[in-house]
Amino acid sequence: VQSRLAGIEERYKEVVELTRLRKQALQDALALYRMLSEASACEVWIDEKEQWLNSMDIPEKLEDLEVVQHRFESLEPEMNNQASRVAVVNQVARQLIHSVHPSEREIKAKQDKLNTRWSAFRDLVDLKKDSLSSALGVQNYHLECNETKSWIKEKTKLIESTQELGNDLAGVMALQRKLTGMERDLAAIEDKLGDLGKEAERLASEHPEQSEAIKGRLDGITSVWGEMKDTMKNREESLGEASKLQQFLRDVDDFQSWLSRTQTAIASEDMPNTLTEAEKLLTQHENIKNEIRNYEEDYQKMRDMGEMVTQGQTDAQHMFLRQRLQALDTGWNELHKMWENRQNLLSQSHAYQLFLRDTKQAEAFLNNQEYVLAHTEMPTTLEGAEAAIKKQEDFMTTLDANEEKISGVLDTGRRLVADGNINGERIQEKVDSIGDR
Repeated sequence: VQSRLAGIEERYKEVVELTRLRKQALQDALALYRMLSEASACEVWIDEKEQWLNSMDIPEKLEDLEVVQHRFESLEPEMNNQASRVAVVNQVARQLIHSVHPSEREIKAKQDKLNTRWSAFRDLVDLKKDSLSSALGVQNYHLECNETKSWIKEKTKLIESTQELGNDLAGVMALQRKLTGMERDLAAIEDKLGDLGKEAERLASEHPEQSEAIKGRLDGITSVWGEMKDTMKNREESLGEASKLQQFLRDVDDFQSWLSRTQTAIASEDMPNTLTEAEKLLTQHENIKNEIRNYEEDYQKMRDMGEMVTQGQTDAQHMFLRQRLQALDTGWNELHKMWENRQNLLSQSHAYQLFLRDTKQAEAFLNNQEYVLAHTEMPTTLEGAEAAIKKQEDFMTTLDANEEKISGVLDTGRRLVADGNINGERIQEKVDSIGDR
């Protein structure tokens, strides 16, 4: 009986082991088939998208390009999702290979095939994207050329519309209103032409088959640009003596803009909180003064011209111009007063910050001396007494050496208070505190 029981137990262990091995084999087979199934699904998706990409012809019309671009934008999230699936396949494949799966070669081959195809697919997508972006660049270039050309033609019509205006003050003032901002627009157009020229060179090198059309667009814009400049030149020549009047009105506009900007800058209420800030604000304020000096000659010439233009004239246009010039006179005088007031405030603030710097040094010295006095002990021996006397002499020498500096700080503070410094109360508090100590 014992022998038979031992045999039964041995066979039971064999059955358990076979069951475990069978279970592992089934699990390995299931994992293998799942990996192969997922890899195949990825390849099917790649096949479908590759077929679409390989059959795609990059269109030339902008609206068709935008449709293709939209499809590429919708492809992006799909690719992100697919990249996650490929990553899962690789993870499972590595786990199976690490566990010494019996189909290791098949697993490795499938993994390598999927990774190769995925990498090639991504390269194909990047290639098509580059082609699409380049084609969009060409179409956007054509679009910008059309817009710039229309812009130039619009300005040309504006200039031509001024031909009917007279050369008297009323006509020139109307001309000035119509052409307000024209110089700024012309500068912007010139800059745009430079950008389009660089873009044309780049696109022509990327698309040699379209080089002629690309450069032709630029030539067309250059042509209408030349026509507009000729129109502008002819209009200026037709003004004759009135061109001086137009220039004068332009100068009045420019001066008024500068005057307004400068008054705004001076009206700043920023006050310094440190010596560095005080010095910086003073420097900036002095730069404004230099700018004002540079405008003095222009201002005087403008006043003289204004007197000549408006002298003896009583019509509405001349009266309006006279009022403008009087307003500029008032603004010019106010500007100088504003500068002086601001200069006074900044100078007082600078003096206050200098005083604070010196008081900090004086307070630091007094703190040190007070500390020495507070920690001086009475000597108990002859040697100690001699050393204490020596320390006291050094203390008095240091005190005498700094007395002039402290007195200078106090005198400066009292002078600032007497002069009515805007921070007088704070200065007096410091003076009293240091004096008492």
